[in-house]
Amino acid sequence: MEKSKKQYFNEINIMRGMAVLCVVIGHSFNPTETPTILGFIKSFVYCFHMPAFFFISGFLEGEKRRSISEKKQAIVKKAKRLMVPYFFLTVVTAVLKLLFGAFARNPLNYSTLAVDVLIGRNNPNGGLWFLYALFVISIFGILFDTINRTTLTGTMFVLYMLNTVVFKQSGYVVGFFLSYAWIYFMGGAVRKHLYETIKNSELLMSVKGIVIIAVVSVGYMMLAFVRIYKSQSWILATAVTVIGVFLLFVIAVQIEHYHCGEKLWMLLGDYGMDIYMIGYYVQQAIFVICGKILGLDYLIYAWLMLIFGLIVPIILSKYIVRNNRILSTLILGR
Repeated sequence: MEKSKKQYFNEINIMRGMAVLCVVIGHSFNPTETPTILGFIKSFVYCFHMPAFFFISGFLEGEKRRSISEKKQAIVKKAKRLMVPYFFLTVVTAVLKLLFGAFARNPLNYSTLAVDVLIGRNNPNGGLWFLYALFVISIFGILFDTINRTTLTGTMFVLYMLNTVVFKQSGYVVGFFLSYAWIYFMGGAVRKHLYETIKNSELLMSVKGIVIIAVVSVGYMMLAFVRIYKSQSWILATAVTVIGVFLLFVIAVQIEHYHCGEKLWMLLGDYGMDIYMIGYYVQQAIFVICGKILGLDYLIYAWLMLIFGLIVPIILSKYIVRNNRILSTLILGR
């Protein structure tokens, strides 16, 4: 099969940049049972930011058709990209928790560690669940790449509904797949059927379109507020997820069109993996030093976690990790 030239999407990189900012925000602030500004922001970004990453990954994968040999190559590439950092950073985190367990937010459970890591449950580094889940879903997508993404989206959404109502699996191999596969394949379907329409929409790319999206975004935040504090309906939660991901995508397309803050979002997008992988350790270090040892006020170290959780990983990656072949492979899967 002839290999096609890889297409680059500025809009998707911008969307990745916005999503990774949401990750850092989510890891900086604490949720609250009663409405507070920071508590709502924390819970709000969790409504859509991780689903957005699955959408992005599925969008970039598109609808490829592979021969058997190409499937093998693609699986090996996914394993290097996702599972090498997964296992390496799991070991790093386990060692750190062994040495500094008294300061850990979530103590290490040695008795189930090996099984937990292998099935993607209760990883010492909580953020690594995404790599595991994405790997499982990506392999499925590679093996069944002859089926179009729209069909897979519909099929996976039915399984998602069955899981939500009947199976109720979450937090490991089966749960990850049933919870997020539909969003992953939705990304591929949007790329095929809606991307060009949205990108070339005179209405959405006009000032009127910006106003419309701004108004819809306000309404979306109100809907998310109800979902977070008032209702536990899975139907509402699903709607909030889909609307949030789609809004993020449209806003990214508008940013690319008007070049409004594009350089910043592109920078965050370019270093999205780096921030996700390294930012956890930066934020945990700030939490331990400022929160546990120095006993500073929550708001002080929370904002420090946000600011340095974004900046420090970019600096470390640019001047150290990406310049070292071994570290680049182990941490970024490059």
